[in-house]
Amino acid sequence: MMQIFSFVLGVFIGSFLNVVLFRTPKKQSVIKGRSRCMSCKKPIAWQDLIPIVSYVRLRGKCRNCKKVFSWQYPAIELLTGLLFVFTFLRYDFGWFLPSVFDYSEFYFFVLRDWVLLSFLLIIFVYDLRHMLILDRFTVPAMVVVLVLNLLVGYDAASLLIGAACFGGFFLVQYIVSQGQWIGGGDIRMGVLIGLFLGLSDGFIAMFLAYILGALLGVVLIVLKKVNRKTQLPMGTFLVVATVIVLFFGSVLREGFLSLFV
Repeated sequence: MMQIFSFVLGVFIGSFLNVVLFRTPKKQSVIKGRSRCMSCKKPIAWQDLIPIVSYVRLRGKCRNCKKVFSWQYPAIELLTGLLFVFTFLRYDFGWFLPSVFDYSEFYFFVLRDWVLLSFLLIIFVYDLRHMLILDRFTVPAMVVVLVLNLLVGYDAASLLIGAACFGGFFLVQYIVSQGQWIGGGDIRMGVLIGLFLGLSDGFIAMFLAYILGALLGVVLIVLKKVNRKTQLPMGTFLVVATVIVLFFGSVLREGFLSLFV
């Protein structure tokens, strides 16, 4: 039953994340106001707002004007639901658990990861679409993640040192390049990674993000989709790397140790 609850909750959270992603660029409230079709501007009836189900029933089109809705709606809803389920199963079955995990705090860890994943999904999609990482996403995530990590027993020194190191790493690049290599949002993203993963796992996430970025960049250049001067949204790679380390950090940590020790 908890797996079903996790999926349903994730799907509805994903629906709210879509509201945030579509309304934020237009500077609209994400709390007030009814959902409307972006084409005909007519309010969407409540029965057409059921995540995934309504999209399938309407065949991805507005009931009024028949314009096609963005595929992002069901994609984010489904992805959020699956990530929530996987998070629950991970702790329930003991898959790749963090060293500080205590089963008495089972639901606290699950809640922590659900909150972070929600923030990371927003950052990923927004950076992918707009090449921006907004403070309104990263700053609240920093505060929430730090508090939750301290409550479940993570070492404060490791978290703060990680935040300083990774934030400083991007800050140096920003200063040296005068903002040409990376944006200010990447600095805050580095701080967020440090506060969530700490120093050791944060290093793995940073390393992995650059590897993923380099590989994708090479593939896109070979396919002639971009050139050497094209900027890629670094935040998206940082998010993917952070999620990978979140779920498989213990395995990756052992792999890194075997390479360097």
